[in-house]
Amino acid sequence: MKKRYLREPIRPIDVEKIQSISELLQAFNWTSFQSRTLAKCVEIFVAMLEDTDRPTIFLGVAGAMVPAGMKGVLSTMVRRRLIDVVVSTGANMYHDLVEALGGHHYLGSPDADDRILQEEDIDRIYDTYADESKFRLIDNRVMRLADEVAEKNMSAISSRFFLRLLGEFIDRKSSLNEKEHSIIWNCWKNETPIFVPALSDSSLGLALTQHYIKFVEDGKKPLIIDEIKDNYEIFQIKRAASKTGVIYVGGGVPKNYIQQTAYLQDMFGVPDAGHDYGFQITTDSPQWGGLSGCTFKEGISWGKEKPRGEYTTCYCDSTIALPLIVKAVLERCPMLEKREKLRLKFSS
Repeated sequence: MKKRYLREPIRPIDVEKIQSISELLQAFNWTSFQSRTLAKCVEIFVAMLEDTDRPTIFLGVAGAMVPAGMKGVLSTMVRRRLIDVVVSTGANMYHDLVEALGGHHYLGSPDADDRILQEEDIDRIYDTYADESKFRLIDNRVMRLADEVAEKNMSAISSRFFLRLLGEFIDRKSSLNEKEHSIIWNCWKNETPIFVPALSDSSLGLALTQHYIKFVEDGKKPLIIDEIKDNYEIFQIKRAASKTGVIYVGGGVPKNYIQQTAYLQDMFGVPDAGHDYGFQITTDSPQWGGLSGCTFKEGISWGKEKPRGEYTTCYCDSTIALPLIVKAVLERCPMLEKREKLRLKFSS
């Protein structure tokens, strides 16, 4: 019985011999704690990408990833076909739009005097600053775009369709330098759908609310974002997939929204519809009962994951873990361009 447990010794890392991020994370496979779970994330990601059944890979993005400087990493995942579907908070897509239209986020300090920042119209996201006056200008541009769409009698559209319209808008209005790292623009260019199931809980939603109020007061029919149409469209993607893999950056609504695609499929008579692969980067713990800390093991009880699937959770700041994982995968999988591109069609 003792030999059953004492089989694989811990191996010390020789940093003088390691030549790449990929080698470093492979060495982490024989260490402990979160370095080993970080390595497991890479192994699962590579397994998803090399699976000959061509799994559809969903990426859920929560937390202030764009203000933290992570949009280049996420856009690379889109361009290099590491993922097929994006589900995001509205805030991340809003901040991406701000930067795609020439705005910036700035290095700041968590110790700043927030009363002074408020007087100067500066918003703070921990140690990052943003110019609130520039946000209001972006809000107006989103509102005018919604006006134009509503005037064309597009009365009820999914968030996926609205984000596609934003991608077209960025393509027309932005320089290549401004848009080349935009998540929205890269998804539009590569026909990668973005779903924002809680769109109203963001500045995008507030801009659309301004449009809605103005149109109602003028006696006109406003643009409606149909969240149930979102469910229908992402259900079409899940139903067409031979296998599915999931990546959760943070948790929240994007995570649950992707999780429930398997549950939804089961409701329509498809047994064993759980996701086949998955890894999550989070700083939340499971014992508090919140979804952001919920384990994949718990998801098995709901049928959201398969008991025989491959999963892991890395408890780490996503701004540290995600760039390392993506860089290691790019080094491990040099033939990504040959990975078949999904042709997703929506009949809504």
